[in-house]
Amino acid sequence: MCGIAIAIGLNGRPIERVAVERMAKSLLHRGPDDGGIYLDGAVGMGFRRLSILDLSEAGHQPMVSEDGQYVLVFNGEIFNYVELRSELRQLGYQFRSSGDSEVLLAAYREWGRECLSKLNGMWAFVIYDRRHRLIFGSRDRFGVKPLYYSRSSDVMQFASEIKALRASGYQPDEINWRTASRFLFEGRLDSQVETFYQGIEQISPGSGFELALDGTWHQWSFWSLDELPPSASKNPAATFADLFEDSVRIRMRSDVPVGVCLSGGLDSTAIICAAARQRGETAAGQSESLQAFCYMAKEFDESKYITDTLTQTRAQLRQLETSPAELWSDLRQLLWFQDEPVHTMTAVVGYQLMRLAASNGIRVVLNGQGADETIGGYSSYFQDYWVSLLRQGRVREAWQAVTAYTEAHGGNSRQRLAAAAARCLSWEMYKFNAYRSWA
Repeated sequence: MCGIAIAIGLNGRPIERVAVERMAKSLLHRGPDDGGIYLDGAVGMGFRRLSILDLSEAGHQPMVSEDGQYVLVFNGEIFNYVELRSELRQLGYQFRSSGDSEVLLAAYREWGRECLSKLNGMWAFVIYDRRHRLIFGSRDRFGVKPLYYSRSSDVMQFASEIKALRASGYQPDEINWRTASRFLFEGRLDSQVETFYQGIEQISPGSGFELALDGTWHQWSFWSLDELPPSASKNPAATFADLFEDSVRIRMRSDVPVGVCLSGGLDSTAIICAAARQRGETAAGQSESLQAFCYMAKEFDESKYITDTLTQTRAQLRQLETSPAELWSDLRQLLWFQDEPVHTMTAVVGYQLMRLAASNGIRVVLNGQGADETIGGYSSYFQDYWVSLLRQGRVREAWQAVTAYTEAHGGNSRQRLAAAAARCLSWEMYKFNAYRSWA
């Protein structure tokens, strides 16, 4: 986890160094190992680094190419950087570092915006292309890494967290009532590019963007999930297993130890078993004992499964001990980190788990968060699909989708469609000032 802080002056406006320093300072918690500022007239770039790959000074950011024409700030990891570095070396590129940041910079130099299709990873990055006088950047396919931006008449900003945009002095604090009302009435978070602050939005997942220094802005989607035909694989279970095993393997590439969050559920258990089989491709991954971090809630006791998994993987268990008082005590701090509300106190438990991992010398963890969303484990996501069809006026398709779901899971199709229609109505009500005032 690193911190990006960028301010771009439009139409020749210079950027004050102190503004970028304030932005970067607000992100110190994201990158305690190193930091830097790059300033070139209308372009100010700040960075805070958490060292994971190539722990030496060669990984310092903002990273400037040898010819001085390209400047990179990058949060995340390009998992296939080893393969990309080999390909770029064959094209004549030489590398001073052993990490992924320099590989990403070289990939842009060689392939331009088409480099995005070659990346396997999680990222938010911005490159200042001095040769073409433009800013190029991207956010990974699923938006794992955050990237926010705001724009006024003469300044555009980018940052890993909202607080950095607010710290610069260029962005006024105004609440976005449309987002606030959606959260208060439906509990919706991150369902759109808008945030709780007026004028501050997220870069959409799977997007690339370019900003010319005259203010011309272009954002596009470089990836979307294709619909696979039923015959795409003769053995889909085996294909899924192979892809899963490979995804864990490539995420074990690290110059620091990698831990695992373990709940006893199927997803985290599968991950730790795969991690134990592979143990990474670096010296750090092979020499350290695998550590597992766990919180056992009494009402969801899965200790039997956890014990069996620890026996099989020989991992060391680090168990979180907490209390309601401690959860409430940490809530305020968590909200400061998040820059937005949270759904439940589960988020606080997650925060405490990460703190436990850090206290045990672990900076990188793998977990099963998001597995239910990926493979349809939550029924609410089916309703989201029905709502999207109704909002497009595709009523017949919505009814067909609802009835197909009911045939598989039981229940009442009419009631389900009525609930989806009610949500459509609530979306329209967000437009009314009285509704927002009530919220």
